[in-house]
Amino acid sequence: MPSRPRLLRAGDLVRFDGRLHTVAALEGTAVRLVDEGQSASVVMLAHLLSSDGFEVVTPASVRTVVPPAGALEGLPAKAVERAEWWQRHLVEMLTGRPLEDPHGSVKPEYDPAVCSLRQRELAKAAELAAAGTAVSLTVLQDMRARFEREGVLGLVDPRLRAASDGTGRADRRVVEALRKVVDEQTDRSTVSAQVLRRRMERLLESEHGPGVVPLPSRATFYRLLKAVSSGRHTLGSARTRRSLAKQPDGMFGQLTAARPGEVMEIDSTPHPR
Repeated sequence: MPSRPRLLRAGDLVRFDGRLHTVAALEGTAVRLVDEGQSASVVMLAHLLSSDGFEVVTPASVRTVVPPAGALEGLPAKAVERAEWWQRHLVEMLTGRPLEDPHGSVKPEYDPAVCSLRQRELAKAAELAAAGTAVSLTVLQDMRARFEREGVLGLVDPRLRAASDGTGRADRRVVEALRKVVDEQTDRSTVSAQVLRRRMERLLESEHGPGVVPLPSRATFYRLLKAVSSGRHTLGSARTRRSLAKQPDGMFGQLTAARPGEVMEIDSTPHPR
């Protein structure tokens, strides 16, 4: 049986009751679903997650086909063209449908219902090679991960991106390596910032080669570490850090009722008898 996701978000494409549905909204313990025939239904979250055959076919993060307004604004034309090229291919690979026609027919070789992610990746790599654009499986997987994590902006050369996450115009390769180091620190014992810096440097060397990526100054490193680890207690108590990491992301969205009585709120708070 497919593994159960920890979270469900508006926009997810899910399989339930033998059909594909889009999660339209979540509120409290209710989930509003819309199937491919545009029929709406409301089910209890617990019932949905425990149903036989239930699975998240495609997370909302990879089903977003419209980039945030201004996401690529100000970037070189060639960089934008390249990012949009990748986006078209990745959306097709992940959802089975063309970016321009999200409700069109599913391509058999990219159908998430019958093909594993690796099978779809191999099919896309073969397609690109046949079209004269050879892309290694490793590069394809890296671009897919960046797209799932950051959207279309993740497909832009990191050195061309000006981040709004507190890291400024720092080399994105450095920022990404530091993020990985901070992520890996969650379940480890607390160490000093200098240990994290050495781990980041080793990671950059292993991923890009010795001396390829210029290393930040001490002051810049501390600024980046502060931005990347904000709210995560990376240099503080390990117990607090792990507790924060276990907190779920925001789960609830807006549930809009089109007619009076269409949605009923249920108080799930236990009360003493």
